[in-house]
Amino acid sequence: MTSPPSPGGPGFGARPDPALVAMFAEVRTPALVVDEAAVDANLRLTLKLVRSPERWRAHVKTAKARWAMERLVAHGVTKFKASTTAELATLLSLNVTDVLLAYPAVGPTQWRAARLASAHPAAAVSVLVDSVAAIRTWRPGPVGAFIDVDTGMGRTGVPVDDHTVALGVADELARRGIPLRGLHGYDGHLADLSPPERERRAAGGLAAMTALAEELEAAGHAIGELVAGGSHTFREILATPTPWLDRVTVGAGTVVYNDARSLARFGDVGFTAAAAVLTRVVSHPAPGRVTVDAGLTAIQVDAGRPHTESAGLEAVSAAQEHLVLSCVPGAEPEVGELITLVPRHVDTAVSQFGEMHVIGVDGRVRVEPVTARHHEPATGGGE
Repeated sequence: MTSPPSPGGPGFGARPDPALVAMFAEVRTPALVVDEAAVDANLRLTLKLVRSPERWRAHVKTAKARWAMERLVAHGVTKFKASTTAELATLLSLNVTDVLLAYPAVGPTQWRAARLASAHPAAAVSVLVDSVAAIRTWRPGPVGAFIDVDTGMGRTGVPVDDHTVALGVADELARRGIPLRGLHGYDGHLADLSPPERERRAAGGLAAMTALAEELEAAGHAIGELVAGGSHTFREILATPTPWLDRVTVGAGTVVYNDARSLARFGDVGFTAAAAVLTRVVSHPAPGRVTVDAGLTAIQVDAGRPHTESAGLEAVSAAQEHLVLSCVPGAEPEVGELITLVPRHVDTAVSQFGEMHVIGVDGRVRVEPVTARHHEPATGGGE
């Protein structure tokens, strides 16, 4: 299991190698399996591509597990993004010094972030804001802000060319004494474009963010950082000429484990699938069809149908606890045979499991909790 990773993942072909089968012969399925050596290789490659740890604001919505966040820290990453207060709390428990809760913080979510920041005074904790109305729900605390800007995703954020609204948000932050630390943009809408079009539009989004930052600074609001580019565009963002490059960071997160979707886009540079869902054949309903025990509770379908294409297996349909795979008649895996599925969207697949089986660099398997799998309880926590 310590051989160099391949695009299909170490031992994560549709019909895994005998060593992996032996390791997991007595493990109930479905199960989440992660190869630690492949994680480390992905982290090293990402840091090589971004050229400096200071340019990577690593998004832990993919990592989820404390041990994986520890690997990011061990590799020298110092800036992080989180999607939930559970992820924020996990990062702060590792004594990291710079975390952005990359979600519009309204009311109790901001209050919780402020409590966590108070408990970890050595850390710079920030949240996203895209309206004056949101700021008016906040309570005092040692929390800074990034203005969320919309470069075309259409989900959250001040439209990047609406400088008037952005100035209004910045002015309200200043009036309340809340540090404005930068701008944040996410361009996930570019993921499925052709490489030339993705590069053109990513560059355009960064140019628009830079123009907004320049106007904010001209109005007296210092902008220390531009967070731009997710896993599918971080290379394009960092290749874009801009005098602001020393203040640009990228928020890639999927690269920690990777998935079928990301590997189809940038697996050519050496990334590998470090996570897979281990499943067993439970039925052979017809020639050329098998059913495995990894349904929608193991692999979600928010970014495409769950599937594995290795060795001629392809998903046909999914139900809560069943996944039907098609294959060449006569080449069906036997009932009881182990199959590994590399998800199309690893983030939500990881969230389906309370634990992951980690194949360590020493070849031994250990069980690690998926620490930040759930949201924190909706009430309590010391108002």
